[in-house]
Parts: sequence; C-alpha cells; structure tokens
Amino acid sequence: MEGKISRGQLNLNSVLKKYILVSFLFFSFLGKLFAQEQVFFFGFFPEAAVTKSLSNGKKINFKVENQETFFRNTAREGEKWDVRHYRTDFMGFYSWQASPVINLAIGAFHRIQDGANANRIIQQMAFLQRLRSLRIAHRIRTDQTATRGESLEWRLRYRVALDIPLDGKTLDPGENYLVLSNEPIFSLQDGEFELENRLVFTLGKLINEEQKLEYSIDYRTDGFFQEGFRTRLWAKIGYFYNF
Repeated sequence: MEGKISRGQLNLNSVLKKYILVSFLFFSFLGKLFAQEQVFFFGFFPEAAVTKSLSNGKKINFKVENQETFFRNTAREGEKWDVRHYRTDFMGFYSWQASPVINLAIGAFHRIQDGANANRIIQQMAFLQRLRSLRIAHRIRTDQTATRGESLEWRLRYRVALDIPLDGKTLDPGENYLVLSNEPIFSLQDGEFELENRLVFTLGKLINEEQKLEYSIDYRTDGFFQEGFRTRLWAKIGYFYNF
C-alpha cells in the first residue's frame, strides 16, 4: 500500500543495521583479543573533492585529503598533545557507467608522508540500491600501493553505506542527510595478511545541486593480525563540488 514499507524492505533495513553494529563490535573485539601493543591517536581530517561530468555518464574526479594529529599515545610525555602533520593524499579518478546500475572507475593516488611517500593505482566498481527514501551504496575496490622502502601492498576493500535524508523522503537543496558506512580492508604485503576496518558516521548538508558539506566521525582500526593494534579517530570535514 502507498506510504507503507514492504516487509522485504523492513527486513533489508534491519539487516543493514545489524551488519553495521556487528561489524563494529566484531572488529573492536578482535583488536582487543589479538593486540599485544595498542596505539591510539586522533586528529583533524579535512578533505575536498571536485567532480566534472562529461558526456555519456563519464566523470573525472580530483580529491585532496589532509590529516593532522592532535594526540598520540606513543609520543614522549609532554609531547603527546601536539599538532603534527600526519599525511596528505592527492587522488584522481576517471569513471563511467558500465550499465544503468553499475559504475566503474580507475584512479591514481599520491601520498606525502615523512619517510613514507607512496603511489597507488586503484580499480573500482560501485552500484546503488534505492529503497523509497533510503539509498544503499556498495563499493568494491582493489588497489596496489608502492611505498618508498617497502614491498608492494595489495588490498581488497568493500564499503557499504546507508544514505538517509533527514528532512523528508527525498533530499532537496538546503536539506540535511545522514550517512552510515563501514569498510573492511584486506591487505597482503611481503606474504603477511592484515585487516583494517573503517566505520564512519556523517552528517551532511546539500547546499545546492552542485555543492555539499559533510561533518564526520571516522573510526579506523588495524593491526588485527600483525603485532601493534592501532586505533585512529578522526574529526572530518569535507567539501564536495560537482559541475
């Protein structure tokens, strides 16, 4: 009936909520279980992206991210609370529609970090599900990272994100939205397997048809299988422009 959500849609929403919650609890538990040496730091994470639409569903995207740490528990006493540059990332993507529901992209990435500058090649597939006022975005990504002084790192990533408008059933200019996402990242380097997880809560505002602004809490954990469990907590702000 009109105005009512079907039982299948309710079940899917329930599954997504459980997936996000269980993922968070599972990775947190694994970290505590396997960790021998825990590292924690948090900081500020501004990002900005520009996307240009081309013909036939093709797009090019440029993005820059900067990470500044405010606290590191591994620093010496008196230096733990200090603003330090952690890394700056530059990336570009070229994407196209492979079908009405599937988007493909390739990208290149350059990282500036003290003693660990890196370059990365990225391959990506994304598709979107719509459930009345909800959108569920899926992204599968593989990448290969070459870091100075290290062996090549291979990664496989899967991100699922639930996009919810907060001011109505559809998102219109001037309105707010909420995004909940989780992304496990599997990596292989020098024959060693590792796992990272990224859980992100975002409050965004669609300023107009071309611009949006987002505020996020980004909770990242890694070192589940190798020595040195690490937690990174980022306060993020992002500006996105599409034309």
